[in-house]
Amino acid sequence: GGDLRRALPGFSRTSVSSARASRTMSDLAYASMTEWQQNIVRPFAGATGLPPGTVLFALALFASLPLGFGFAAVPGAFLKNLYSLVTGVLLSYFAFGTSTVTCLYMGAASYAAMALSRQRCGYVVFVGSFGYLIRYHATSASGESWKAGNIDITGLLMVLTLKVTACALNYMDAGKIRDEQKRNAHLKLVAVEKLPNILEYAGWLMFPCTLVVGPAIEFREYHDWLHCKGHYGSKDEITNTQKRDPPGLVRRYARVVWLVLYSSVFAFVHLYVMRVYTIDNTYLDPNWNARPLWRKFWELHILGQGSRGKYFFCWVWAEAACVASGVGFGGYDVVTKKPKWDVAQNVKPMGVEKAATFVQIPHNWNVKTGMWLRHYVYDRATPFGKRPGFTQLLLTQVVSGVWHGLYAGYWLFFVSSAVFVHGSKGVYRWQRDHFPKRFSFIIDFPHWVLTTVGLNYLCGAFMLVTYDQCMAAWGSVYFLPHLTVLGMVIFSETVGRDAARRKRLAEKRDESKAQ
Repeated sequence: GGDLRRALPGFSRTSVSSARASRTMSDLAYASMTEWQQNIVRPFAGATGLPPGTVLFALALFASLPLGFGFAAVPGAFLKNLYSLVTGVLLSYFAFGTSTVTCLYMGAASYAAMALSRQRCGYVVFVGSFGYLIRYHATSASGESWKAGNIDITGLLMVLTLKVTACALNYMDAGKIRDEQKRNAHLKLVAVEKLPNILEYAGWLMFPCTLVVGPAIEFREYHDWLHCKGHYGSKDEITNTQKRDPPGLVRRYARVVWLVLYSSVFAFVHLYVMRVYTIDNTYLDPNWNARPLWRKFWELHILGQGSRGKYFFCWVWAEAACVASGVGFGGYDVVTKKPKWDVAQNVKPMGVEKAATFVQIPHNWNVKTGMWLRHYVYDRATPFGKRPGFTQLLLTQVVSGVWHGLYAGYWLFFVSSAVFVHGSKGVYRWQRDHFPKRFSFIIDFPHWVLTTVGLNYLCGAFMLVTYDQCMAAWGSVYFLPHLTVLGMVIFSETVGRDAARRKRLAEKRDESKAQ
């Protein structure tokens, strides 16, 4: 999904020095706005205390829902594409002003690469779009400005980067592997068989429901929805293998109401926690190191929990907008026969909070970005016939760090998370294969505590951004989660690996006896 690190931190109460810096950044933000933008923003900013950039972001996010409902009133694929393009451009212009032209540059260059060379366009677009994004990261507002809530267009460009690279790679791969039987399961679902219509490509890029915060929806998904193919078509549509009509408007809008209410819960949680705990009265408080260790862990834990609320809110709201448009429907569950609404589901909040291991977090947090990383980085970095390992995991996390930005905090977070996932996976496998199941709670509960507290501990790097502040924050609790996970990695690479080897030898002996 789109990058929310710039989103809504202005809800937090700041220290005097931070408030002064925030005012300076707010003045700069106002100076970059047109008069009509200022007239809209100033009343909201004055009433709520939010930075002007956050106000524009929030209003654009809220607007995505009624714009999603609007698709139902627009007939035909051509007009829907036009509606998507026009509303998307206007939404971006409202939030980010003339920076919206960067979307044209990225989209036009990517489309041109696809038109000129199908055999190599995937790699060209991947390198080109990431190069452009890195350049924009390097020249955009500072990390301190992002923490103050003055949001620029970089997050939107991050969403577009995922889109254009996926489309180009799927167009390239579909051209190389014409025989559908030779395609892997993922390519069968997302293959772009021919060069997209230019209006359809532009409408998909600027799709307003996911433009501000993501997630990035595959072009094939948008195309099938637009032309009523697959599960989006009627039961008589030849490509609809489930032979069931999509849910009606009443059922769809009931789902939207539920998602709006659900997202609101997380907004209130975020607002409440941020009234008590902020980075300024925790990590950046001059007296932070004087507090007892248990209290520091408690406060960083609650701060992380509350900070996640804004991500939950934004992504669930965007999901509601997609369901309202119709593109959120993902077919019917083969077991329960109930509708799935997972096309734009970028977060499963309770899945994150109840994750028993670090391995489970990527399956529930920023899901669509995780899937993009899995299919277009992790799997492609794995040599044919080989099993992926720590090298592929680390490379994937580095790409994720580059995608998020050039600040040290993002790199520290993602490289550390790769180690946390590796250690967690090793211990889990050893426990699954060698530890008595009736005593599994002895490991399960501490592992869950490490997962939830460790996640909030790592999130400090995402909030603080700069290297010195990140290291000071982690050092204030003696890097205990890092040291614990390092012990897990050593355990899994010694005891765990030896146990796995002995298990494989035992299985081979059993097979020999059976023969």
